[in-house]
Amino acid sequence: MCETVLFKMKTKLLFLLAITLLSSEGQTSKLDKGNLQKDTNGLMHLDFEAFRNSKLGSTLINWTQSKDAKERMDSMLKDIGFNPFTALNGVTISTNGEKDNAILILNHSANTEKVLAYIKLADGYYATKYKSDSQGDPIYIHSVGKKRESREEKPSDRGYISFVDNNTAVIASSRTLTGDGIKLVKGQGGEISLPQISKILKKAKLPIVVGYADIDGLEEIIEDSNIKDMVREVVMVLGESDGQLVMSLQVIAQSVETAESLHDMVNGLIGFASLSQRDNPEIMDMIKAVKITRKQSSVSADFVMSVDKILEYADPELEEFDINLGSDLNKK
Repeated sequence: MCETVLFKMKTKLLFLLAITLLSSEGQTSKLDKGNLQKDTNGLMHLDFEAFRNSKLGSTLINWTQSKDAKERMDSMLKDIGFNPFTALNGVTISTNGEKDNAILILNHSANTEKVLAYIKLADGYYATKYKSDSQGDPIYIHSVGKKRESREEKPSDRGYISFVDNNTAVIASSRTLTGDGIKLVKGQGGEISLPQISKILKKAKLPIVVGYADIDGLEEIIEDSNIKDMVREVVMVLGESDGQLVMSLQVIAQSVETAESLHDMVNGLIGFASLSQRDNPEIMDMIKAVKITRKQSSVSADFVMSVDKILEYADPELEEFDINLGSDLNKK
């Protein structure tokens, strides 16, 4: 879903521009259900504030501030204008499942005037005033693409962004969708319940990534017929709890029989992996950290492992890229 959303909204340009942030201070970045379309069938929320506060995230951020990484990070900042480890506060992408229908709401602390000045340099830039029933400062929807009225331009060639307030931006693939996103930020969209999300969020005290997909409602996006035949809903969370990395995935199958098949298939794959990795204790530890359970038509996969242990395993691999986390990088 994310790949389609990002491609269709031309966020290669707009996304980078919108997250040219100058500080990581500011607002909570937990999932706000008020930022979701009423008919949401798919969503992905990334809480970068939680990532920075996590043990794993703070270790990686501290590495970016170390002497060994400073030169590379300075080069990156010069090229793209922001530090990806501290740039964002939160991003929520939601779609009703129709093609070209997705809204990205970005929580930030950017210097919007500086970002907007850069946007205006792009080819085909123009802005239109968003008409709102409420009083207040005017809101503009900015667009970039080919030159306006170009015969060669297709709808997918243009992207739209609106800085709704000092800390929130909306990005979408059309002016209409951008307007819908503005309404959501303004609290005019109503809140949906999604009890599946509320339940899985309890798996991690510090949720970093949350995702949900109603497979039946995403028929235009998901092309794999096997997935459609077997799965009805998917919900997941990745985060931390008391120094443990937590990943939890719940699949609601189309039937109890299908759930049984999925449960047996996954357990079989884990068993096969265990046999092939007997001589690799690190991989075996990770395999043992996975628990597969089934309750009626629901199949759950839960992974829990110490962040320290994961960093210990990852350190030798990262050294191949000249990344040395070090034993003291996690100390503040």
